[in-house]
Amino acid sequence: MQAGEKRQKFIELSSPAKVNLLLSVHKKRADGFHALSSLVVPLKYEDDLQIELLGADATGDLLSCATAGVPQDGNNLILRAAEKFREALGRTVYFKFHLKKRIPMGAGLGGGSSNAAVALVGMNRLLGEPFDKHVLRELAAILGSDCPYFIDAKIAWMRGRGEILETVEASIESALKGRKILLFKPDFSINTTWAYRTIAAGAPNFYETEAAFAARVEKFAATGSMEALVYNSFEAVVGHKYLSISALLNSLRKMGLVCGMSGSGSACFVLPD
Repeated sequence: MQAGEKRQKFIELSSPAKVNLLLSVHKKRADGFHALSSLVVPLKYEDDLQIELLGADATGDLLSCATAGVPQDGNNLILRAAEKFREALGRTVYFKFHLKKRIPMGAGLGGGSSNAAVALVGMNRLLGEPFDKHVLRELAAILGSDCPYFIDAKIAWMRGRGEILETVEASIESALKGRKILLFKPDFSINTTWAYRTIAAGAPNFYETEAAFAARVEKFAATGSMEALVYNSFEAVVGHKYLSISALLNSLRKMGLVCGMSGSGSACFVLPD
């Protein structure tokens, strides 16, 4: 920043949802996380996050959101992101956040993770970008497995526990980019911790091998069949308890529609022709 230049003190950013078109959970790792492989696609379905850099007299971060049920204390990933950002920065700066929520919670669409990652991006811009994207992804990984994806959300392969992101092949990106998707969410949410705990309790029945995952990708590459690609290891786990999800997806498939569940649910999607 040049001498005399005024620093931006307010920014508003879009915070996108994502869908896991393919989510293959392989096994539980020694560190307690799960090894997975996933094809993740960002959606033009977004929350809005306003961020204001507070003055030197501020004594803490502030967060507001008009949506019922959204935590506005330390349980919110946005405020945890601010704390981690401040620790990495090594100096005391505080921010005011206002979240306009559209993405439902407990839906498997990554709304909370997206909010946290976008908060990191926004704070970084307001302070003149002291960190590059690599550092921001490292900070995001502390907050949650999905968070690094949203630092620069685009169609990507997600591996490891979710922190390893790889660029997709040009042919796959071409087949997916701009495609329409229909989302629907039941009037209940799924607890992600419960979903992972349940899939581990049913091991190895609910896990899919990396070879099976690779076979799905190869078949899609060879045929272009979305039906071959769309899969979610959590669907059987969630559907066993929440029968309405299984019933609905099975009915849609009998109609010849390509559909699935995103993340650990409860949001599902259809890919119309």
